[in-house]
Amino acid sequence: MRAMVLESFGAPLQLRELPDPEPGPGDAVVRVQACGVCASDLKIVSGALTGTPLPHVPGHEIAGVVSAVGSGVSSPRVGERVACYFYLSCNRCLNCRTGRGTVCLALAGRIGFEVDGGLGELVRVPAALCLPVSDGVPPEAAAVAMDAIATPYHAIVTRGRLAPGETAAIVGVGGLGLHAVELAHAVGARVIAIDVDEGRLTLARELGADQTVRIDSAGCLPHAPLVDFVLDTAVSAQTLLGDVALLRPGGRLALVGYKPGLGACWDTADLVLNEITVLPSRAAGLDECRRVLDLLAMGRIRAVVDRRYALQDVNQAFDALRGGMLNGRAVVAL
Repeated sequence: MRAMVLESFGAPLQLRELPDPEPGPGDAVVRVQACGVCASDLKIVSGALTGTPLPHVPGHEIAGVVSAVGSGVSSPRVGERVACYFYLSCNRCLNCRTGRGTVCLALAGRIGFEVDGGLGELVRVPAALCLPVSDGVPPEAAAVAMDAIATPYHAIVTRGRLAPGETAAIVGVGGLGLHAVELAHAVGARVIAIDVDEGRLTLARELGADQTVRIDSAGCLPHAPLVDFVLDTAVSAQTLLGDVALLRPGGRLALVGYKPGLGACWDTADLVLNEITVLPSRAAGLDECRRVLDLLAMGRIRAVVDRRYALQDVNQAFDALRGGMLNGRAVVAL
């Protein structure tokens, strides 16, 4: 099979011919139709994340068609369309048993991070992580659902418990933030989108934002009416300070973005005296990904895909993402 391979941290991916993966017991092999490109991929390529072996095939937002299954697999079947959940959780520890598999106490890795991913023609995954995709959901939408939509879903619905009639501020409306706008709007909240880029803010209005606020390149958040909930996808020293200032007493702050080495910079008095709840939010669970696929099938939300690339052009997709040129997700289509 053809795949884009990371052979050295900090270097472009190389197009290589690799052996076709064979399914082991309980596995499925998926012929990839679409793979989303994420900021996490840039961290992997740069070497900023630990645990990635070399050579490595990145890509964790994966959708395609099952081409083979291993022994003991009754579902999915060969020929079925699927999206691939990427956390290799143990499903036995306390966190897994209570629905928090992304912080599994015995996590075996993640597809596209520590295990080869979807930037190739074929990928091997545990069959239990293959989610069925409805006929009306295109491959690129199913792929993006696994992270760019499911991650803000987890932050907004599960962690943040955003309710109808509340006001939510989405700080940073890129690949995750634009989908967060959609999801908050679908919940029935009033939505304020905040970003440095007017093009992304225009798209946020089309996706349901009731108000948009453009900030300067320094990332300093404006004074605005106090809100019930803030979702920060950008996460900088400036936005972290501004996030708390945006919240009413008793408000909630969810963080889905992160930068290694960036510490919190809040006055603890602001948090304690106003009972601000800070909610770190990591990816999404398998059942949440399933619910997001259902929302796509029902037309409640849509995947925001800005650009499509051929497999061999994935380095161009990385450059576009790195340069802030995307209004939504980039997807590699095979």
